[in-house]
Amino acid sequence: MDAAKQSFLAVGFTDTNLDDVAATAGVSKMTVYSHFSSKQNLFVAIMNDVIDVRSADGHRLEVGSSPADFGATLTAIATELVETVRDPEVVGFRRVLVQEQSRHPGLAAAWRKATVVATTAELEQFFASARRQGFLVRRVEPRAVASQFLWMLIGEELDRALLDPGHDTVTPAVRAREVVATVLGAYAASVTD
Repeated sequence: MDAAKQSFLAVGFTDTNLDDVAATAGVSKMTVYSHFSSKQNLFVAIMNDVIDVRSADGHRLEVGSSPADFGATLTAIATELVETVRDPEVVGFRRVLVQEQSRHPGLAAAWRKATVVATTAELEQFFASARRQGFLVRRVEPRAVASQFLWMLIGEELDRALLDPGHDTVTPAVRAREVVATVLGAYAASVTD
């Protein structure tokens, strides 16, 4: 998997040659196929591994018992999301997926489902819980807030990582605090809500 990952990130999906991957890994091509059955299955397995590694130590999506707990958790989650979107392997896979979109749209769809769609769904539940506990105004739509929160965090980061790498203007913690302040300023419940 390491040999294949390096090849995918270096030359893309289409130009990765499984004979070369097998040789680099010191195994036969049949061994690769016996484990993964196809280059696409190998790519998806590696992609899922990258996602799992980035998600393994993630902050638990627990609202907490006070507005301060909620804000601290939201800031920790936001910081992790920015760190993830800046991760060199994540950026590398996004580059490959954009490059391969027209030839292999299923790969990008699988990535999107496992990342943006899954994260938005988890955040929706988190914001719904915060609303039930009274930390957000009742009129807030958790799905909309989840999507807004995520894209405020990762939109500029993705653009910069893909088009202007190495020119991060703020730390992940600063970006997280900016976005959390915006979300809380717009949706945090006050005594009169």
